[in-house]
Amino acid sequence: MSKNIFKWFLLYCKPREEERGLQNLQNQGYDAFYPAIAVEKVRKGKRSVVNEALFPSYLFVKLDPDTANFNAIRSTRGVASFVRFGHNHAQIPQQVIDRLKQCTGFDVPITVAENLPKKGDKVIIDQGIYQGLEAIYQKSDGLERSVLLIKMLEQQASLVINNTEFALKDQVPN
Repeated sequence: MSKNIFKWFLLYCKPREEERGLQNLQNQGYDAFYPAIAVEKVRKGKRSVVNEALFPSYLFVKLDPDTANFNAIRSTRGVASFVRFGHNHAQIPQQVIDRLKQCTGFDVPITVAENLPKKGDKVIIDQGIYQGLEAIYQKSDGLERSVLLIKMLEQQASLVINNTEFALKDQVPN
């Protein structure tokens, strides 16, 4: 006799098919979830906001382990397999799922610059207190910031600035 105790299990998806796996599981009547966040990307000098999986290639599904058809779920389009630890399927506590649901979909997107300038490229700071200053790109400083070389009062100084606050000089409209 089934205890009807539902638990969250971790699934591994085919590359970039979290959404497909999620939709197919939901179409089969399963409670499924993958945390996504808004990410600001810079591509070819243009910024855009896209939703990306917080844990790429993973999603969560809520099942009754006594009655669920694990083979059918594993065979769902977009799903590659269950994550296992030895012979046991990875189970995720309800509190972790609740916390992930609270923390995803941030109002302020995370910035990821994919095509940052090359060292030595001239850029214009287009936001903040240094707006309008010309600078020379030096290097990336993590996912969200870059180091720029600016000239103020006839002295050169390094400035760490958010990637959203500057653009390549030749891509700034006059």
